[in-house]
This record gives sequence, C-alpha cells and structure tokens, in this order.
Amino acid sequence: MNLLLQVAPYLRGSGARQQVVLEGNRLVLTCLVGGSWPLQYRWTLNNSNVTDWTPQYRLFVPLLKRTDAGLYRCIARNRMGAVLDHRTEVQVAFQGNFSAEEQRKTVMQGRAAVISQPTLASFPRPLVTWYKDGQKIIPNTRT
Repeated sequence: MNLLLQVAPYLRGSGARQQVVLEGNRLVLTCLVGGSWPLQYRWTLNNSNVTDWTPQYRLFVPLLKRTDAGLYRCIARNRMGAVLDHRTEVQVAFQGNFSAEEQRKTVMQGRAAVISQPTLASFPRPLVTWYKDGQKIIPNTRT
C-alpha cells in the first residue's frame, strides 16, 4: 500500500516585516510557506487582491509607484488547508522637486533673517542643509 502524507500549508519563517523601497525600483516579496504540493498563492495589498491564485510564491512589481505602498500579505493553500503569511509593510521612498518660488529676505546687518524651509513632497522626511555663500550654516538652537 502506497500512502502519501499530505501536509497543510505552514509558515517557514517570518520574513521582512517592513521594507522601504525607492520609487521606480523593483519590489520582490517572497511567501515563506511550506506544505504539500501543489501549493497556490494569492497576494493582497491592504486586504485587496493583487493576484489571483497562482503557483508563483514571489510577488514581483517591476516599477514601484507611491500607490504601491501598504500592507502586503500572502495566502497559501493546498488540498489540506490554507495559511496567511506574515504581513510586510512596504513604504515607497521618493523625493519631489523644490517649489519654484525663490525666497529673498532683506535684513539690516546684525539682525536675524527667518527663512522658511521650502515645500518638498518626500518620504522619508528630508534632511535639509542650508548654505550661505557656499558655506554651510550651522543651525542655531536658540528659539
């Protein structure tokens, strides 16, 4: 008698819980699940299906956009059952352009000038360094 042991899908690790990927780059996520074959996989983004059931255990996004950010999950199934893989939060890093408006301030010698940081859409928040006449300005911690 030839009996084959069938194993329901099970988690094989935790994988990355969070990934920050640069906009325009590719995203590859892997479903870390074991179990008897054939296994099928379905990927979701923010609880909405991204794929139908497929034999592919990897999700490949060739050109990442800001709208691709969110919580990704993989569901794996076979004849014995299904398992939901750990979620991965994908954040998309990007840097917009500085606004075209130029800021000019005229102050009397010895007085302080307050210059607002230009509007810049980006993630993560940018680190801004100010220069005057080619020399880095050391921030003043006084308020």
